[in-house]
Amino acid sequence: MAEDSLTSVAVISRDLREYYTLLHARDGEEAWGMLLSDPRIELVITDVQMPILSGQQLLKLIRQSPETRISSLPVIVMTTAEDSAEKHLAFLNGANDFLNKPVDSLELRARVDVHYRLARNIRELEESKKALAELATTDSLTKLKNRRLFYSQAEQNLSACRRYGKDMSLLLIDIDHFKKVNDTFGHHAGDEVLVKVARLLARMVRAVDTVARFGGEEFAILMPETNRLGAAVLGERIRAAIGREQIVVDGRHIPVTVSIGISTLAAEDIESIDQMLNIADQRLYLAKNGGRNRICVNDDGKSHFA
Repeated sequence: MAEDSLTSVAVISRDLREYYTLLHARDGEEAWGMLLSDPRIELVITDVQMPILSGQQLLKLIRQSPETRISSLPVIVMTTAEDSAEKHLAFLNGANDFLNKPVDSLELRARVDVHYRLARNIRELEESKKALAELATTDSLTKLKNRRLFYSQAEQNLSACRRYGKDMSLLLIDIDHFKKVNDTFGHHAGDEVLVKVARLLARMVRAVDTVARFGGEEFAILMPETNRLGAAVLGERIRAAIGREQIVVDGRHIPVTVSIGISTLAAEDIESIDQMLNIADQRLYLAKNGGRNRICVNDDGKSHFA
């Protein structure tokens, strides 16, 4: 509450303190400082006429704030009933509602309740939308990006790399004999293997890379501005690291290895992400067919071994 009149402060505090926690600022400048420093603030009541920074100026700062937490706050402006010019200006500046001075207790409580509930409902809706968006683009088990988001980011990266003449590589990674892991140790152990592999992959890639669970026991990594050699180096590091990883579930050690197929934009004259995936998938098949626990970067099946 931004108000320089102690009488108004006393009246408003009396009417609202049973239901809300009130913070008092003596002018707009002090109120603005509170808004910047206290994320708990959920609604603003401000007088129009205040020293240092007026209610109108405070309202402008709130609506122009780059922080959504601040710019979306409901603001109730207090002014005299006959001051229509100030009300009109406050509306233009983004006020949500008005209170006439002297403040009526019932009207005060009603208006604050309405805007507080509305703001909370909007915030909960935004949080729900954010959660749904995350569910739509995140693998629920491993917390990596899912196939859908991978495709979206891959298309963007392909377009950028082709436009600026940059190379790009893609790794398809498949856990060897994963069905045997499930059959021997149980599906909960298989899930633990997937999570451990996902975490290791996430640690080993760069911030600009995209790593995703592609389905089942298969993962994909997209590496912008990376040639075939760079992709092969990472692939070999991943293969070796997973082979060394100690995965223990219910006291039982589970040996895990992976096979990796690699495709590269410049080397294959790639036209689409699907084409890039198909080439990587063919090389993944060669790595599997060649004995597993290896990477394949060429159609002749040449691989790097432990």
